Amino acid sequence: MNEGPVEGSPALTGRAPDWFWSLGLFAVAFLLRVAYVLEISDTEVARVLVGDAFAYDLWARQIQRDWLGHEVFYQAPLYPYFLAALYSIVGPSFMAVRVTQAALGGAACVLLAGAGRRFFSRGVGLGAGLLLALYGPALFFTGLVHKMVLDLFFTTALLYALARADERESGRWVALVGAALGCLALTRENALAWLPLLAGWLAWRQGARALVPLLVGAALVLGPVAVRNAAVGGQPFLTTSQAGVNFYLGNNADADGTYTPLRFGRGSFAQERQDAIALAERAEGRTLTAAEVSRHWSGLAWRWISAHPAAWLELLARKWTLVWTARELPDSDEPLVYEDASVVLRATWTLSFGVLCPFALVGLVATWPERRRLGVLALMLLVSAASTAAFLVFARYRAPMIPILALFAAAGAARLAALARAPDARRGLAYLGLGAASAVATHFPRLDEGHPRAVAHYNLGVTLEGAGEVTRALDSYRAAVADDPAFAEAHVNLGALLARGGDLEGAIGEESAALRAKPEDATAHTDLGNALLQLGRLDEAELHYRAALRTDPDFPSAQEGLAVLRDLRAGAAPRPSPGGPP
Repeated sequence: MNEGPVEGSPALTGRAPDWFWSLGLFAVAFLLRVAYVLEISDTEVARVLVGDAFAYDLWARQIQRDWLGHEVFYQAPLYPYFLAALYSIVGPSFMAVRVTQAALGGAACVLLAGAGRRFFSRGVGLGAGLLLALYGPALFFTGLVHKMVLDLFFTTALLYALARADERESGRWVALVGAALGCLALTRENALAWLPLLAGWLAWRQGARALVPLLVGAALVLGPVAVRNAAVGGQPFLTTSQAGVNFYLGNNADADGTYTPLRFGRGSFAQERQDAIALAERAEGRTLTAAEVSRHWSGLAWRWISAHPAAWLELLARKWTLVWTARELPDSDEPLVYEDASVVLRATWTLSFGVLCPFALVGLVATWPERRRLGVLALMLLVSAASTAAFLVFARYRAPMIPILALFAAAGAARLAALARAPDARRGLAYLGLGAASAVATHFPRLDEGHPRAVAHYNLGVTLEGAGEVTRALDSYRAAVADDPAFAEAHVNLGALLARGGDLEGAIGEESAALRAKPEDATAHTDLGNALLQLGRLDEAELHYRAALRTDPDFPSAQEGLAVLRDLRAGAAPRPSPGGPP
């Protein structure tokens, strides 16, 4: 049972009922998010979906035509099904998606406040809800066609159900804990690591009888997914089949804790899945099931770990620090370009992960006497961090940690406020020192942030090029190389587009710039050879084709270029010149 509020946490003054504060909190969170969404609505980055967002939109449209699908889920499926349901109601409107996500964000703040009120106190609950309402990355997530809003919503729903279950020892609320956890696992697979923790805690607090509704609630959500995966793919995965690939991506000789695709330039989850299957089947010499593909990649990771334990421990330590870094490690979407377009995001971005962590550490220490009741929250935080560090780190992977950090941060702020009024300031100074040390620690390891806007422009260019919007793609690639003149990939893509448009001299300039930045880039050598070939500079073209093949002996387009050269020199009717205009 709930044992009362944390000592030193403030109670709100006044007699307003809880629903009044909940409504006000929802209004603040929702209106802030809508204001942000409206600010970015006319920008190129909001209009054009890149990376996973593009893939989610495409998947949602496919779901509308075929709700069951034909393969085992590789990527967490709940968000694209959420999109498909929304598209079926209002049409494929990105504005409708973002406004709906704003409403879910507001609801998450209310749920977190309710959980905080029961675990801590009324004041701490409202403080945590306000922190989430004003949390810059949460607003950023709202503007993306991506699943982080669902991560936050289901995490806060789980915390609220957990608080109610502890308060009333109710089987219904325990079942809702299981259901919320199941939903969260369908957006963030490593949430399943919480299941044994919650099972143990509930059994300790309420007896073994609590395990039945918990497992029933989770099974009601995950069971249909397992049945569906078994029906279409012959294997009853509870969520997805990508665990082995993700484990390998985070644990291999070249891993640094962040994401590097299996094949360069192919980072979308559709491309990653294709490459994971193709490379595994080539290595094994046979057709593989989804489970066998996953085992192949996890096996490679474990073999590297067993052969290099010291290197793995060093890598694991780095990933652990990356989980707690103040830097928001981006995926396809770079927050800075959204900040450029939004006053609201710039104003709220100062409240970010690096601010929550120091206050949360103070809160964790201050609430240690209440560990019988609050220890489950601290353990959930540590398990989430550990399960992220075991794989690889993006800022979005930390989303389930944010509501728990907000709870402890609000408790920490409350304790500091109480100690500031105390006659003996020594304990307050000790807490301040603890928070300051934590703030410093979140800035390590120092990351080379490079040119994040250049990466954002490049990702946008790739998407625009794929959609056939060549003029806009050229503008995006030019913006990328203007921000980062050493961005080889952007030069390569810009040069290829210029060549397709007939500007061969411009293409030669861009591919040459790419090679100055990355001298062994096989694609740049080949594209440069193609442009030189079309200008009749055969000897120079041959030098670049052969340079490409020294880097990658099986590079097809370089082999094709040499074949065309041989035809021209032999006087035969040449086959179509590679890299020429369509």
